[in-house]
Amino acid sequence: MQHRLDLECKSTISQSGFMSAQQNEDNSLRRYHVMHRTHYEYSSESSLCHNQLHLRPRNLPRQQVSRSVIDIDPKPSCRFQWTDAFGNPVEFFSIEEVHSEMTVVSQSEVLLQKTPAPPRGVIQWQELLASLSRSRASEFVQAQEFQFDSRYCQAHPAFVQFLDGLLHPSRDAVECLLMLNAKIFHELKYVPDSTHVTTRPLDALQNRKGVCQDFAHILISCMHSIGVPARYVSGYLLTQPPPGQPRLVGADASHAWASVFAGPLGWIDLDPTNNIIPSTEHITVAWGRDYSDVAPIQGVYVGGGGTELTVAVDVLPA
Repeated sequence: MQHRLDLECKSTISQSGFMSAQQNEDNSLRRYHVMHRTHYEYSSESSLCHNQLHLRPRNLPRQQVSRSVIDIDPKPSCRFQWTDAFGNPVEFFSIEEVHSEMTVVSQSEVLLQKTPAPPRGVIQWQELLASLSRSRASEFVQAQEFQFDSRYCQAHPAFVQFLDGLLHPSRDAVECLLMLNAKIFHELKYVPDSTHVTTRPLDALQNRKGVCQDFAHILISCMHSIGVPARYVSGYLLTQPPPGQPRLVGADASHAWASVFAGPLGWIDLDPTNNIIPSTEHITVAWGRDYSDVAPIQGVYVGGGGTELTVAVDVLPA
């Protein structure tokens, strides 16, 4: 038996502002249908499970969620939603009956507006560091919660060494960040299944390989090691790119990238897995200090024995 929750997400952004942009930049808007299906099959029956979901995309100035639906089978005994400390939509559910498998299907309709490239020549790296240390503006203070060690992202001299030669004091701050994005892309190899969710970014850096989660954690750890706020972003990539464009790495499942607080320039998203700045092919679901804050599905169960997990993600033009 399947339980369906159909939530018409109300945008928290200015509708008039978004539609004005839509009228002026029709060629820069993209509407997508997102489907994320997760299936658990247990080797023996489970009598109870509790789960937390980060599967509903966020409403943002350049991302509008018009519809979000999550189907769960078997029917949960209870489920409820809230917004976490980082502003992410979260859902909890529990199944309190004997079951040998569980399926969670999330579907969303999302409208994306093109993200303009961060401006060059506004602030040098040394000026950025100085602004982070002296500013008391609210956005600077709020960003500081993403400056400290977390469960996975921790400062270490190895990350400072990795940055050697990139962050010249008089170099443009945006150029510095793009160089770091490119360095991770070129010096680490993307190898599926080479790491797992608990792999430390220091290990991935030393082994010079990993997946999108590791690449994002490494970039964040580099920034933390020199006192710059950075956060982990989870989301999705367009499954099939437009004609003539290469398919991005990480489009078959949930994707991850990083976002760095660049002082007066605000937050700048960076995708080191693909060496690009996320725009109309990246859909943001949630952000936090690292993966543990925004895992798509995490929970506990009683019984069940071994578990076989199958995940399928599709992001298609709507």
